Amino acid sequence: MTNVATCQDSKTTEDVASIIQEFRAVYADAVVECLTEATWEEAARKRTLEWQSDRRIPLHEAAACYAAIVEGYNAFQPHMIADLHAAFADCGIEVTPAREYSVAVYLHVPNKPGLRKRVERFVKANFQADLVSWQDDGGTLRVWWD
Repeated sequence: MTNVATCQDSKTTEDVASIIQEFRAVYADAVVECLTEATWEEAARKRTLEWQSDRRIPLHEAAACYAAIVEGYNAFQPHMIADLHAAFADCGIEVTPAREYSVAVYLHVPNKPGLRKRVERFVKANFQADLVSWQDDGGTLRVWWD
Protein backbone atom coordinates (compact mmCIF):
# COMPACT_ATOMS: atom_id res chain seq x y z
CA MET A 1 0.00 0.00 0.00
CA THR A 2 1.23 3.48 -0.84
CA ASN A 3 2.07 5.84 1.99
CA VAL A 4 0.47 8.99 0.58
CA ALA A 5 1.75 11.16 3.43
CA THR A 6 5.36 10.58 2.39
CA CYS A 7 4.89 10.09 -1.38
CA GLN A 8 7.01 6.94 -1.32
CA ASP A 9 6.12 5.53 -4.72
CA SER A 10 6.52 7.08 -8.16
CA LYS A 11 2.77 7.03 -8.93
CA THR A 12 2.07 9.25 -5.93
CA THR A 13 4.93 11.57 -6.88
CA GLU A 14 3.54 11.76 -10.42
CA ASP A 15 0.06 12.46 -9.04
CA VAL A 16 1.41 15.31 -6.91
CA ALA A 17 3.32 16.75 -9.87
CA SER A 18 0.16 16.55 -11.97
CA ILE A 19 -1.90 18.34 -9.29
CA ILE A 20 0.74 21.06 -8.94
CA GLN A 21 0.78 21.55 -12.73
CA GLU A 22 -3.02 21.74 -12.78
CA PHE A 23 -2.93 24.17 -9.83
CA ARG A 24 -0.54 26.47 -11.70
CA ALA A 25 -2.92 26.55 -14.70
CA VAL A 26 -5.98 27.19 -12.49
CA TYR A 27 -4.18 30.04 -10.73
CA ALA A 28 -2.48 31.31 -13.92
CA ASP A 29 -3.34 34.88 -12.98
CA ALA A 30 -1.69 34.55 -9.56
CA VAL A 31 1.48 32.53 -10.14
CA VAL A 32 3.32 34.83 -12.55
CA GLU A 33 5.45 37.60 -11.14
CA CYS A 34 5.25 41.08 -12.67
CA LEU A 35 2.24 40.55 -14.91
CA THR A 36 2.13 42.91 -17.84
CA GLU A 37 -1.12 43.70 -19.61
CA ALA A 38 -0.29 41.11 -22.27
CA THR A 39 0.64 38.38 -19.77
CA TRP A 40 -2.43 39.22 -17.67
CA GLU A 41 -4.70 38.72 -20.70
CA GLU A 42 -3.06 35.36 -21.44
CA ALA A 43 -3.30 34.30 -17.78
CA ALA A 44 -6.95 35.36 -17.62
CA ARG A 45 -7.70 33.10 -20.60
CA LYS A 46 -5.92 30.13 -18.96
CA ARG A 47 -7.16 30.42 -15.39
CA THR A 48 -10.12 28.56 -13.98
CA LEU A 49 -12.26 30.32 -11.40
CA GLU A 50 -14.08 27.23 -10.12
CA TRP A 51 -11.99 24.14 -9.50
CA GLN A 52 -11.41 21.47 -6.94
CA SER A 53 -8.80 18.78 -7.41
CA ASP A 54 -10.19 15.28 -7.49
CA ARG A 55 -7.18 14.10 -5.47
CA ARG A 56 -5.67 14.91 -2.11
CA ILE A 57 -2.03 15.73 -1.50
CA PRO A 58 0.07 15.72 1.67
CA LEU A 59 0.18 19.00 3.60
CA HIS A 60 3.86 19.62 2.82
CA GLU A 61 3.18 19.27 -0.92
CA ALA A 62 0.22 21.64 -0.60
CA ALA A 63 2.51 24.17 1.09
CA ALA A 64 4.77 24.10 -1.96
CA CYS A 65 1.76 24.30 -4.27
CA TYR A 66 0.17 27.35 -2.62
CA ALA A 67 3.59 29.02 -2.27
CA ALA A 68 3.44 29.51 -6.06
CA ILE A 69 0.85 32.27 -5.56
CA VAL A 70 3.01 35.38 -5.74
CA GLU A 71 2.29 38.38 -3.56
CA GLY A 72 -0.74 36.73 -1.98
CA TYR A 73 -4.32 36.87 -3.17
CA ASN A 74 -6.74 39.06 -1.24
CA ALA A 75 -5.99 38.24 2.43
CA PHE A 76 -4.37 34.88 1.54
CA GLN A 77 -0.60 34.82 1.87
CA PRO A 78 1.53 32.00 0.40
CA HIS A 79 3.26 31.25 3.71
CA MET A 80 -0.01 30.33 5.46
CA ILE A 81 -0.11 26.70 4.33
CA ALA A 82 3.60 26.32 5.13
CA ASP A 83 2.91 27.72 8.60
CA LEU A 84 0.16 25.14 9.08
CA HIS A 85 2.59 22.42 8.01
CA ALA A 86 5.23 23.70 10.45
CA ALA A 87 2.71 23.49 13.28
CA PHE A 88 1.18 20.12 12.32
CA ALA A 89 3.88 18.35 10.26
CA ASP A 90 3.41 14.87 11.69
CA CYS A 91 -0.36 14.85 12.04
CA GLY A 92 -1.35 13.29 8.70
CA ILE A 93 -3.31 16.26 7.35
CA GLU A 94 -4.07 16.04 3.65
CA VAL A 95 -5.23 18.80 1.34
CA THR A 96 -7.57 19.08 -1.61
CA PRO A 97 -6.40 22.15 -3.53
CA ALA A 98 -9.24 24.31 -4.84
CA ARG A 99 -10.25 27.64 -6.27
CA GLU A 100 -13.68 29.13 -5.72
CA TYR A 101 -13.21 32.39 -7.58
CA SER A 102 -10.68 33.20 -4.89
CA VAL A 103 -8.28 30.99 -2.94
CA ALA A 104 -9.77 27.93 -1.26
CA VAL A 105 -8.31 24.92 0.49
CA TYR A 106 -9.89 21.79 1.94
CA LEU A 107 -8.00 20.37 4.92
CA HIS A 108 -8.66 16.70 5.65
CA VAL A 109 -7.84 16.35 9.33
CA PRO A 110 -7.52 12.90 10.92
CA ASN A 111 -9.77 12.09 13.85
CA LYS A 112 -7.07 12.14 16.53
CA PRO A 113 -7.78 13.39 20.06
CA GLY A 114 -8.04 17.19 20.02
CA LEU A 115 -6.42 17.56 16.58
CA ARG A 116 -9.43 18.93 14.71
CA LYS A 117 -10.05 21.61 17.35
CA ARG A 118 -6.35 22.57 17.38
CA VAL A 119 -6.23 22.87 13.57
CA GLU A 120 -9.43 24.94 13.53
CA ARG A 121 -8.08 27.29 16.23
CA PHE A 122 -4.79 27.66 14.34
CA VAL A 123 -6.54 28.43 11.06
CA LYS A 124 -8.89 30.98 12.64
CA ALA A 125 -6.01 32.67 14.48
CA ASN A 126 -3.51 32.77 11.61
CA PHE A 127 -5.21 32.59 8.20
CA GLN A 128 -7.40 35.71 8.10
CA ALA A 129 -9.84 33.67 6.02
CA ASP A 130 -13.34 34.88 5.23
CA LEU A 131 -14.83 31.44 5.79
CA VAL A 132 -13.68 28.52 7.95
CA SER A 133 -16.22 25.72 8.16
CA TRP A 134 -16.35 21.98 8.75
CA GLN A 135 -17.96 20.05 5.92
CA ASP A 136 -20.69 17.46 6.46
CA ASP A 137 -18.16 14.61 6.77
CA GLY A 138 -16.86 16.25 9.97
CA GLY A 139 -13.23 15.77 9.05
CA THR A 140 -12.81 18.29 6.24
CA LEU A 141 -12.22 21.93 7.06
CA ARG A 142 -13.00 24.31 4.18
CA VAL A 143 -11.00 27.53 4.24
CA TRP A 144 -11.79 30.32 1.77
CA TRP A 145 -10.54 33.83 1.24
CA ASP A 146 -12.72 36.37 -0.60
